Amino acid sequence: MSIPLRTNIVHHAIMKEEALVQFKLLLPAALKKRLETHATLNRRSLSQEIVVALEEKYPAAEPDATSDPAARMLFWLAKRIRRRNPKPGTPRDKQAALYERIAGDIAERMKDIGE
Repeated sequence: MSIPLRTNIVHHAIMKEEALVQFKLLLPAALKKRLETHATLNRRSLSQEIVVALEEKYPAAEPDATSDPAARMLFWLAKRIRRRNPKPGTPRDKQAALYERIAGDIAERMKDIGE
C-alpha cells in the first residue's frame, strides 16, 4: 500500500468528511518545520498532526447528557487524570485527551443511531 493511500485511509478514519473545514493558516517557518518532523515521526499528514495538537490542547467539553455507559466511563477516567493537572504534552495529558475524544465520538455516534 502506498504512503499517500495509507495517509488517505488514516485521514478519513480520524476526520469525518462532513465535519472538515478548510481554511488558510499562516505559521512561522520554524514551527512548520517542527510540525512536519513530528508528523513524519507519527506517520501522519501535516494537517492531521495540527489537528491532534489542537485536540490535545483544547479537548472537547463533556456533553451534559451522555447516556452511553462507555462514554461516561471514558469521561470519568479523563476527569480523574486531569484532576492531577498533568503538564501539556505529557503521556498522561495525551491519554486524557484520547479518552475524551473517544468518549465524544461514542456519544455522537449513539445520537446518530437514536439512543
